[in-house]
Amino acid sequence: MMKKRFHFLFVCTGIFLFFLNTGNIRGQGYDKDNRWLIGGGLGAQFGTITLIEVSPTVAYRVTDRFIPGIGLTYQYYKINYDNGPDYETNIYGGSAYARYYLFRDFFAHAEFMLLSYERYELDQQSGSWDLKRVTYPTALIGGGYRAWIGRNAAATITVLYNLNETIDSPYTNPIVRIGFQVGL
Repeated sequence: MMKKRFHFLFVCTGIFLFFLNTGNIRGQGYDKDNRWLIGGGLGAQFGTITLIEVSPTVAYRVTDRFIPGIGLTYQYYKINYDNGPDYETNIYGGSAYARYYLFRDFFAHAEFMLLSYERYELDQQSGSWDLKRVTYPTALIGGGYRAWIGRNAAATITVLYNLNETIDSPYTNPIVRIGFQVGL
């Protein structure tokens, strides 16, 4: 059921971005003098799992095709268990990424992210489970599509794969992001 919802959301988002981009005039893109880009994404999920995310980014357009950047991430994460205590944590961290536009609006994306969150660990001496803050490195690769929504603004959809997905990873594969960028 979850895979069907993911596929439906992915297809709908792709169709939305395609039609958003088809009405734009040719030659649209960031002004040549504007090298800095700001943007990011917002996210929310409610239900058994509650997730609220804010992820601002800043990038520098080295060339029309190569754009490296940095970002911050904050997530409020909570799981409501039916027969046990709820799990709640604040996830925060930073990332460095690079995008390379293969042709006009399709890009390859590589990112290194370092996140900090709390998890339960067994204390060997007392035998009790304690909540401890850990730092988790995440390497992501993938690609995406940019749809122009104005002379200096674009919406993006990115699909990423976590190269070191483990039980401790806060992300499961695939990771789908919808965001925006504005040229300054």
